[in-house]
Amino acid sequence: MTTARRHRAGRSIGPARTWAGTALAMILSAAAGGCFKRPTVSLQDVTVEGIDFSKIDLAFDLKVHNPNNFQISLSSLTYGMASAGADFARGAVAQPIAMLSANETTAIRAPVTLNYAELLPLVQRARAGEAIPYQFRSEARFSFLGMKIPVRLNRKGQIPLLRRPSWHFRNVRLIKGQPSWLEMTFEVDNPNTFDLPLARLHGALTFAGQPVVRIDESELSPIPAGQAAPLTVRVRADGPGVAKAVTKAFLGERSRRFAFEGALRLKAPPTLRKMLLGRP
Repeated sequence: MTTARRHRAGRSIGPARTWAGTALAMILSAAAGGCFKRPTVSLQDVTVEGIDFSKIDLAFDLKVHNPNNFQISLSSLTYGMASAGADFARGAVAQPIAMLSANETTAIRAPVTLNYAELLPLVQRARAGEAIPYQFRSEARFSFLGMKIPVRLNRKGQIPLLRRPSWHFRNVRLIKGQPSWLEMTFEVDNPNTFDLPLARLHGALTFAGQPVVRIDESELSPIPAGQAAPLTVRVRADGPGVAKAVTKAFLGERSRRFAFEGALRLKAPPTLRKMLLGRP
């Protein structure tokens, strides 16, 4: 009875052991004979996806290549940015990622967000005029016949001293004439070592909480490096809401001040991308 049970158990697991042994033999044979070639991961480009007054969104464009004449899968990809041995940004590509056919090359985008608050310790340690050296590190894991094959990438570059810009609504004044104009003044502070391009100012000028005029301006001059510069926008003061607000403001109700509710959007500085790429 015991012998029969052992015989049946041996028959049930025999094929699995045989397949595992065959797979292992294939892997060892491929590796020994030079048939299996390790996949490669390379950095092709860095794109500044967006910049605002709290963060900078980047995308590292990677090229993944399968040099073999058989299919393998890219099962995971983690990555991050580090400086002086400390990570300050990290991420992972959502799974599943890609199945790479024989000799196939595919593009993978690795998004990274740099928050000014997280960069502050790096900026404080650096000296004026310096750039922050960084490393972009990634680890891709490929699957082949049940085995995980890690491939690492380490690319160096530089980041300028990224300091958080700011902007404020400062003043509004009436310019009388035919027609009359309201001139609004904002202040934009650019503490960085590169010019800060402005994309769009949109929103509403309010008085006592009520909208007076709406603004949508895209013809804006960049803010020079290291300066707090005024941004002036004019709108026609010919609507009934404008006339009422101006009358109240200039007839003694100055305690109920004008305010601005809206957003100032920035463009990606070209210099930032060039510095991020650095040298291979």
